[in-house]
Amino acid sequence: MSKGRAKKKQHRRARDGGSTPAERAQQRASQRAGAPPQDAPPSPAASSRAPAEPPAPNRPSRLDVRDGIERPDPVWAPFPLTEIAMAFGIVLFALGYFATADRSPELLGAGALVLVLAVAELCVREHFAGFRSHSILLALLPVTAVHTLVAYAVTASWRGPLALVVDLAIAGALAWYLHGRFVDAQARVHLAR
Repeated sequence: MSKGRAKKKQHRRARDGGSTPAERAQQRASQRAGAPPQDAPPSPAASSRAPAEPPAPNRPSRLDVRDGIERPDPVWAPFPLTEIAMAFGIVLFALGYFATADRSPELLGAGALVLVLAVAELCVREHFAGFRSHSILLALLPVTAVHTLVAYAVTASWRGPLALVVDLAIAGALAWYLHGRFVDAQARVHLAR
């Protein structure tokens, strides 16, 4: 060990009263919780003070509030249907991935469909409530669905650079429109406060 590192370590031990790292971690945790250190006697001012104030109300998670807007609840709010659907879709997809060749396409397709529906519901809810913009995803979903339907049901020749340009143009226009709806929803929520 170099002299500099040894000197720093010695200085830290002297500063911390020779306590072990576990003891120091416990002291830091108790200090964060507002308790006095274990080896320090309670101060006279602390004993003469009124009882401690009640703790501040819990702040919502940054995942539940964004720009002052709360995450919207689904219609089935206490029941976690969206999460269950996502888990079910993942399980179906995984089963399809590991299934035999004759069952694999059906399971993969069913898992992907369930996942797409669950994610689309969540994105639509968040987007039109002004919580988070999902303009591009929401624009690509219908374009992809229509393209797939045309390619499989109508004609297999709808592919190539022309189809890509048309699909991207429609998706871009739709994303622009959806972004405007998101901005309107966000403004509505901010005005309501």
